[in-house]
Amino acid sequence: MAEVENHPNQAVKAPPAVNWHCEAYCNYGCRFCYARFTEQQQFPRITLDDGIKIILSVQQSGVSKINFVGGEPMLHPHLTAWIKAAKRLGMTTSIVSNGTNMTEEWLVEMRPYLDWLGLSVDASTDELHAVMGRGRQGELRRGESHHLARCDSIITFAKKLGYGLKLNTVVSSVNVADDMSSLVRSWMPDRWKIFQALPIAGENDSDIEALEVSDAEFTSYLNRHVAKLSGYPEIEIVGEDNDAMRGTYAMIDPLGLAYTNAQGRYFYSSQPVQDIGFPEAWNQVSHGWSREEFERRDGIWKWDENQQTLPVQNITTMTSRHAQDVETGGSLC
Repeated sequence: MAEVENHPNQAVKAPPAVNWHCEAYCNYGCRFCYARFTEQQQFPRITLDDGIKIILSVQQSGVSKINFVGGEPMLHPHLTAWIKAAKRLGMTTSIVSNGTNMTEEWLVEMRPYLDWLGLSVDASTDELHAVMGRGRQGELRRGESHHLARCDSIITFAKKLGYGLKLNTVVSSVNVADDMSSLVRSWMPDRWKIFQALPIAGENDSDIEALEVSDAEFTSYLNRHVAKLSGYPEIEIVGEDNDAMRGTYAMIDPLGLAYTNAQGRYFYSSQPVQDIGFPEAWNQVSHGWSREEFERRDGIWKWDENQQTLPVQNITTMTSRHAQDVETGGSLC
């Protein structure tokens, strides 16, 4: 993992939103994935208490939205507690997942704490998903994927509960000619993000070349779906090509290191957020993030429209006992 030099005398304003890649492992095999975290997998997962410290420091720095991602975030044993902690601190909470372990019981439990439910769906058929690797490892070994059926079940139940719904789609050479308009109409997400398959040095070098699409191909895919869904203004469609994705995401890795991707590779803080706090960790990498470009790619959107409201806890410190209380549903006071 690359590190960047410290900039201790340059105080930087916190970004409005942070993606916390809280889990390094994933049970899917997406060939285009740029968050494989093979080095991070060599270390133990961070503790419940350290995760609480990360959330607390991020919130106190002025970040208003936290997005739990991976790897596959639903594989982390402390994810539920961390989402609850973030919501009790007044943050907008979001997740992007492949749907693993999203049972009806979990969705009911998390409704007061989780504002936005995001699912990654790349194609209108699971035959295409199998080629892309969007399926469980056992399925892929059989040349199969059953991703769509799982997502359909989750979305149907989540919409009954009133979750804000997001879809994420990665456009690659496999699905660039696919038509997802009927599927998207049937699910009616609030927000559909369409990404151009992104090369990241050190993460997906071995697979990405065969999956890349040109800017023109990506734009054609995006415009085609915008046109076909023009009669559904309630679906917000946001396209992000490679330029829009680089240097516009504020991220924390599974070990707690702040990082950015401005130059097509990851640059990490020298120490984790739970040790030095988010302001210092972000200060070390923030030159790789552009607020102007973040806003230009529609990074600030109406995420508070679906906000669940709980009494906000005024916390300056949190002990392991407090963290255990969060995990079991107790008070943070």
